[in-house]
Amino acid sequence: MSFLKREYCCNLNRKVFFIVSFLFLLVFSVTVQAEKKLNVLTTTTSLKSLVESVAGDKVYVESITKGPQDPHFLSAKPSYMVKARKADLLIVAGLDLEVGWLPNIVHGARNPQIQKGQSGYLDASQFIKALSVPKGKVDRFFGDVHPFGNPHFILDPVRGVKVSKEIGQRLSLLDPENKKHYMENQKQFEKNIMEKMKAWERRIKNSGVTKIVTYHSSFEYFLDRFNLNLVGLIEEKPGIPPSVKHILQLIKKMKDTQSSCILMSSFYRNDKIKKIEKALPVRVETVSIEVGALKKAKNYELVIEGVVEAIENCGQFDKDKNTNKNKNKKGKN
Repeated sequence: MSFLKREYCCNLNRKVFFIVSFLFLLVFSVTVQAEKKLNVLTTTTSLKSLVESVAGDKVYVESITKGPQDPHFLSAKPSYMVKARKADLLIVAGLDLEVGWLPNIVHGARNPQIQKGQSGYLDASQFIKALSVPKGKVDRFFGDVHPFGNPHFILDPVRGVKVSKEIGQRLSLLDPENKKHYMENQKQFEKNIMEKMKAWERRIKNSGVTKIVTYHSSFEYFLDRFNLNLVGLIEEKPGIPPSVKHILQLIKKMKDTQSSCILMSSFYRNDKIKKIEKALPVRVETVSIEVGALKKAKNYELVIEGVVEAIENCGQFDKDKNTNKNKNKKGKN
């Protein structure tokens, strides 16, 4: 009798153990499923910042390029392919900005989810109107020309907002449970940027600066948005260092138009403009065009803020220059 009782108790304990174990695994599985986050990979740090603004802590997001890296030039490392293999969503700038390295990364990742045409592939350039789309034949004679237009549209806050909307919609498609969160965050981001736009426009107007010289065409969308005139590029052709002849022509043009503000992306070296600085009184401002390119540019909003501040510095330089001129005139009189 005691043997049968012991056997009964052992069987009962086994059943209880299996039931408890099953319930534990079930709860654990549901919890893990509920806590699983989308893995988002972007090609640039500015796109990463837009994802962070829209998604908050609901996704894991990483950028292939780091802040100080020029997204035109990158090597397709195996480590990037590993990251792409794990991605649920790949967000690219497009317009051939990443053409030199991204195709190899996507191919090496062997992730069908992030192939073109799939829901896990988002080309941000599809939602904006591109500037400087070349007409006619495009070849290497014209330098590193982007055949589909200038890919630096993210420096325009309005276009940046448009991209954030598409990011919110794509995240909602892939993660419908958090759709409300994504939509609310995107609307708040849009509200913040559009409120900032008013202040940025006012500050640029008050700076008195209307004419800008840049090294590369990185600022074209920014200048277009804030009604600033591009006097010329220090590059002779895209991706090609300037010749002495080109610099002399640019100096003459700057002198004729009374232009003194030069915006330089931190990706480029200032030694290319020493001849201009010797010939003319100019203000050279080095700014970040991607999040993290300079320490101050910690997010997308601060990237735009940095460019606005640079233009204000140019304006102050012009005012100080004019003040000194007037003082000198009075001294001579």
